[in-house]
Amino acid sequence: MVNSYGTALGDDEHRRARVYKKIWWRIIPLLFICYGLAFIDRINIGFTKLQMTKDLGIDATWYGIAAGVFFITYALCEIPSNMYLEKWGARRTFVRIMVLWGLVTAATAFISSVTHLIVLRMLLGAFEAGFLPGIILYLTFWFPTHMRARVTAVIFVANAVAGSIAAPLTGWIMTSMNGLMGMAGWKWVFIVEGLPACILGVIAFFVLRDKPDDAEWLTAPEKALVKADLAAEAVPTEAHGAGLIGKILRNPKNFMVALLWFTAICSNYLLFFWLPTIVQESGVKSLATVGLITALPLALGFVGAVVLSWTSDRYMERRWHLIFIFLLIAVGLVAATAAQSLTMTLAAFAVASFATGASGPLIWSLPPAYLDKKTAPVGIAFISTLGNVGGFVSPSLLGYVKTTTGSLSIGVLGIAALAAVCMVLVAFAVPRKKSAVVVQAA
Repeated sequence: MVNSYGTALGDDEHRRARVYKKIWWRIIPLLFICYGLAFIDRINIGFTKLQMTKDLGIDATWYGIAAGVFFITYALCEIPSNMYLEKWGARRTFVRIMVLWGLVTAATAFISSVTHLIVLRMLLGAFEAGFLPGIILYLTFWFPTHMRARVTAVIFVANAVAGSIAAPLTGWIMTSMNGLMGMAGWKWVFIVEGLPACILGVIAFFVLRDKPDDAEWLTAPEKALVKADLAAEAVPTEAHGAGLIGKILRNPKNFMVALLWFTAICSNYLLFFWLPTIVQESGVKSLATVGLITALPLALGFVGAVVLSWTSDRYMERRWHLIFIFLLIAVGLVAATAAQSLTMTLAAFAVASFATGASGPLIWSLPPAYLDKKTAPVGIAFISTLGNVGGFVSPSLLGYVKTTTGSLSIGVLGIAALAAVCMVLVAFAVPRKKSAVVVQAA
């Protein structure tokens, strides 16, 4: 018999495969739905912009600031949130995050000025902070390294799937529910897409378990197997006399991975915050049609995440996969600025979306391989914090460029140049083959 990793299964491996399959079905589908909903509530402003900015009198610059300010508080609160998760467990952390972000998203329906919007986006960032790095840390409690890129990929696939669903769904809500109970369609978007997070948070609290030892659905031998697998590959814990934060700051690997994540974030939110506007400005008037057209290139992110994370884990290779990813991002974005038709523009953005969707699982497969158990919670949050600054920089600068020049081209080319820098950095900093899960010091 051959397993999904392409190797022959003996009795022990067959038992191991059954155990991890059981774990996968217990936690991954729920995390997939939860993170997908988080992403929808984060990016639906890109679609509501098509109505909301007119109602509130917001120009492109202020829209960019409102979209990006989410990431300021998100970045500031990530490290505390991950430290809380390590101390109090995933269940308590996830229910706190999801209920609060769901309430704030729904409250956005009742704003009447750009100031209200900015305040609520900052609260949304603070409340949602730590969810992604928390999930990444949580997965290290359950899955060994050689499975982690594919498992993490499933979570990142939620981005692309959620984006593809959110585009037509949000367009439909804005069109079909516009005027219902005297409220604009964009207001209903925040209510309909926000409140389910509160329900899912409660479900997650009762369904998830913090660690294998807490899982009553695993037998004692199954728990022992998982713990032995994780212990066998654990990075040795070093003395922390100089302090945990100092150790993280002195490790150049963290800054390199953070730059890769920063660039991926810039590309991601260019697509989700600005692609609906690009489609509408090309002459498409129906909001429902804008949503459907926007969903097409965004769906390629799903394909990229699945295909490239599978091949990366299959061959235990990170370096050339990451080089390929950042090359495609650069080429796709440059081509988008040169395209002369909506069809060609969408095709170019589809290339960038394919690579951007694949970037997350590959980038986040690196830190758990060199961070020990003690530094992992803070180290992962530190990398995510630095990288997520791109979530503020990208929409804010693009909004300013759009206001001052009338076009997004200069900003798009800037992100393409950053992707080219990352491509060169990966070529020199990440080993070639099976050791690619361990990043060399930059």
